[in-house]
Amino acid sequence: MVKKNIFWAILLLLIGSGIYATCRQDVIFLAPFKGTKLMESLKIDICYHNGDVFTYFLLFCLPDGLWYLALLLFQKQFYNAKSLTSKILLIISALLPFVLEFLQYFKVIKGTFDIFDICFYLLILIIFIIVWKLKNHYTRKA
Repeated sequence: MVKKNIFWAILLLLIGSGIYATCRQDVIFLAPFKGTKLMESLKIDICYHNGDVFTYFLLFCLPDGLWYLALLLFQKQFYNAKSLTSKILLIISALLPFVLEFLQYFKVIKGTFDIFDICFYLLILIIFIIVWKLKNHYTRKA
């Protein structure tokens, strides 16, 4: 199960990174590569200012959500129900994107606050918790 979750987390990170590398090259982790031939060859210009909700979701919410789910999957691998430190790290991981969004809202850090990101993070967190609880429930029964 550990390898399966790690595989999915890495795949989600790659997909999210792929969206950033092709469509949103202005993100901070790509700054060292800005203006390189590699980045120019990957760039896809997509007009998202026309109010298309689906395109907005794909370019802005989905990659952030994929990264968040990957973080939760990675953190789950280190979770130990008997360890207070492990519980605290899981809570911090679960809260991190919400805190970052609100720090953007209050202009503490650079970025654009997006209520849709918060809604998507919340949806991901709820589904993650439900699936985790169901798996634990059925694992104990078996």
